[in-house]
Amino acid sequence: MKKITFRCCKHLNHTKDNYIDCQLKNLENICAYWERGETRTNNGSNPRDVQFCRLRGRLNFKTACISGGGGECNAYDEEQRTVEIEGEEQ
Repeated sequence: MKKITFRCCKHLNHTKDNYIDCQLKNLENICAYWERGETRTNNGSNPRDVQFCRLRGRLNFKTACISGGGGECNAYDEEQRTVEIEGEEQ
């Protein structure tokens, strides 16, 4: 398991097992994002690489609300976060 630390909005949800058919992924040690499976993307017609927000639900970009990218809404409140990514080595 690999740990990555990054800055993002505190409302993003990176809690494992919260989302069916979704897996946390590492974007080049910049941030964590969710990769949604075929059942969630409707065989490709919906976004695959996303963030999930506790306030707004699914955000359709893997870099949404990550430090430097600004927020998707006026509730953006930055914090430092460490996330464990399964299947990757330190």
